[in-house]
Amino acid sequence: MKQFDSIPLTHETQIGLARRNINRHAVELGFNERQLAEIEIVVKELGTNALKFARGSGRMYYACADETLEPRGIEIIYLDKGPGIEDTAMAINDGYSTTGSLGAGLGAVKRMSDDFYIYSAMDSATRRLPLYGRTTHGTAIVFRKRANPEAAAPQAVPGLWGAMTRPAEGHTQNGDAYLIRYEGNRLLLAMIDGLGHGEAASDSARAAIATIERNITQPIEMIIRATHEALRMMRGAVMGLAAIDRAAGVIEYAGIGNTDFRVIGGRERLRFISLNGTLGSRLERVKVFKENLPKVSTMMMATDGISERWDADNYPGLMGLHPQLLCATVMRDFSRPNDDATILCGRLQL
Repeated sequence: MKQFDSIPLTHETQIGLARRNINRHAVELGFNERQLAEIEIVVKELGTNALKFARGSGRMYYACADETLEPRGIEIIYLDKGPGIEDTAMAINDGYSTTGSLGAGLGAVKRMSDDFYIYSAMDSATRRLPLYGRTTHGTAIVFRKRANPEAAAPQAVPGLWGAMTRPAEGHTQNGDAYLIRYEGNRLLLAMIDGLGHGEAASDSARAAIATIERNITQPIEMIIRATHEALRMMRGAVMGLAAIDRAAGVIEYAGIGNTDFRVIGGRERLRFISLNGTLGSRLERVKVFKENLPKVSTMMMATDGISERWDADNYPGLMGLHPQLLCATVMRDFSRPNDDATILCGRLQL
């Protein structure tokens, strides 16, 4: 699981702090001197652009790769609520420069990456969501660099996946957790939110993950009941759990407590319901919903640190891009600062 730390980019000194923190992680991961220099350039380019164009809204997230799913490496996510970039394809060309919006130097950032994704929506072309007091403009950039560029993913998980998780502001312990596991022809997705914040909530979430992994081949109702028993002496948690049979093209889902799970496939949209309850203290019943999946599905799971009010229709073109951009953009626009927040997104083709 990747847990992101973040630094706001509103002052020159914060760029230096981000560079030092990310460099420390990169050294521990075994990046060589040339790679470390390239990462420093990337941080400086993104930070400098944020100070110039992001209207005080720039923020940089960083995390080590989840080595159960990805090669050893580092991921940097840049987010802002600035004016946006009119033409991202042009902006990532080497030599591009601008005096009005973020974009200068993005060609170098892309060139130094192993994976690079960008999404931007113009302030002038988006509307404010008056019911929710939110906006959807700004820029999201995902930069990934592997310590060994030739390394392959350690485990073949079908589809494209992205995830972001972070603790509530003022906390270092995160009470949220997620899981992606592929066993046989079955893909299991889990989203857990330990009650409250801090260490006790984190302990509950980690205990839930450990229980799921011990029961990974069981039906999802049995996994939920086993997790309920495992958390009886702990703070407790809420959880959403999905099992996908790729051969049959069928998804099963059960949720206890306030988690969000939706599937979008073209014009088909599935929204799954979670029942009231708390694992570890109150579990009256488990309801397993079963649906056929579209041939190509975009899936999103989130804890209640992400408002359910986000709508894919407010992000033109985003659903066709890498799912990590969807995670990052929804996290930017619809997360609650005073709560742990986690979002998991994926695109799966049957």
